Amino acid sequence: MSPDWHAKLDLFLRGVRTPALKMTVLRVRDEELALDLLQEAMIGFVAAARRFEEDAWQRLFYRILLRRITDWQRKRGWRERIARILPFSALGEGDDGGEARDPEGEPAASAQDCHAADALAEALEQALQRLPARQQEAWLLRQWQGLSVQEAAAAMGCSEGSVKTHLSRAMRALREQLGDWIDE
Repeated sequence: MSPDWHAKLDLFLRGVRTPALKMTVLRVRDEELALDLLQEAMIGFVAAARRFEEDAWQRLFYRILLRRITDWQRKRGWRERIARILPFSALGEGDDGGEARDPEGEPAASAQDCHAADALAEALEQALQRLPARQQEAWLLRQWQGLSVQEAAAAMGCSEGSVKTHLSRAMRALREQLGDWIDE
């Protein structure tokens, strides 16, 4: 591969890292785990990127990342079912309630503004956690990451109509929980 290709790949990964990490933290509720999943996705992406044009990289990356998250959730679900069966499980489940913090500093605001923003962010995070996985994916890819319907469909491995349906259901559920703030 040419040095130009490596530079483009490096630029792409730098640009996608922060928003992808934020999305992953929202999905798994653990920043350390999110970093691990993101790293695995980036490694998988680098291995696959050679076979794709640059304009397909974003869809490819998010598809790989979503698969990593889904795989982790499946493994976790299996482990939790086993833990319920065994009274003294040695599986060592960690606390999923860890707080995720934005790695980028925000400008100083009043304590009241900070508290209100934290409360709203926590409410959004909790509301997103209550959504089914596909609705979470559709909302995060479309609203949070700004992907088009076509790009989100490619990343999720479904039709554009499915993305629209999942997003619509997610928006309805989030509006019920958070009011009109979700549309802002």
